[in-house]
Amino acid sequence: MFIKHHGSCFGNTDFTKYLEDAGEDTLIIMGLLTNFCVNTTVQSAFERGYKVIIPEGTNSTFDNDYMTGETAYRFFNEATWADYFAKCVSLEETIELLQGKQ
Repeated sequence: MFIKHHGSCFGNTDFTKYLEDAGEDTLIIMGLLTNFCVNTTVQSAFERGYKVIIPEGTNSTFDNDYMTGETAYRFFNEATWADYFAKCVSLEETIELLQGKQ
């Protein structure tokens, strides 16, 4: 378990060292505040060369003055990240990707 004190999990040097030592190249990212912490982590992972998978329905956020949480979810998952920063796929496809079937 790693404690996060910044928007991106990459702010924790223990976490980044763990990934480097493990030789990981693919991350599955999920969490709360799609438009803040999750977005920051997704883009930070992409900038560091990681393949990013986001399973459908595994991030969420609150309504704000500009859009509902559902609109923000769709904006990031379907328009911002999809096929550029990350693969946004169903849970079943996520499992298949992990098993090397795709």
